[in-house]
Amino acid sequence: MMLNFQSIRTTAMQTVPYNWALIKNLLSTETSLELTASFPQEEFRLSEGEGYGYRWGRMLTRSEELSSLLKSSDERWRQRMAEGRLTCDLGHLSYIWRQLIEELWTDSYREALEEMSGLELKDCAIDIGFRRYNTGHRHRPHTDESNKVLTHLLFFNQQWSLDWGGCLRILKDSQPESAFQDILPLSHSSVALVRSDNSWHMVTPLTCPVSESRLALRVAFFRNVA
Repeated sequence: MMLNFQSIRTTAMQTVPYNWALIKNLLSTETSLELTASFPQEEFRLSEGEGYGYRWGRMLTRSEELSSLLKSSDERWRQRMAEGRLTCDLGHLSYIWRQLIEELWTDSYREALEEMSGLELKDCAIDIGFRRYNTGHRHRPHTDESNKVLTHLLFFNQQWSLDWGGCLRILKDSQPESAFQDILPLSHSSVALVRSDNSWHMVTPLTCPVSESRLALRVAFFRNVA
């Protein structure tokens, strides 16, 4: 197995300013280096609006959960499917990335997150997406969609300077200045966020060199709402 499930199980869930956790060493250094080197380059789309902008890749879900997402009242799933952005096919990924995604789809991964968070995730649909942030990008303060239960963010930068921005900022409230903790997007760290009405977080504006990209994988669990 690539993922160290024990690192999830033994991580203490923080309760201030809401429920979240900083998980260390989920992947070995060797595996992380290989994943960083083969992080997808193609088929990223710019998502931008007032206060945010970043590039996102295809959204991956298990075949058995695809139909429930498409039956959801959220029209965006059907739109993403029509655009080829939502898929259960991993053929476009390198071998090591296919391995990682398949492990993130396992019951063992869900059970480790359940043990850490106290949440029940077995009936949730999983959506995995690649994120690439470049200089000038940001993500405004937000709490995530109301039907999202938990988000797990994995980072794939081997080095990152605090001066470059791009931190995941845990916020005390909806204001970008109300920082509780800034987390560098370094590969030895990942962060789990339990969605609530006050689970405010953001990505601080990036000022990194144009040669650098903030690389992240977002794993999200959604309630199956028909």
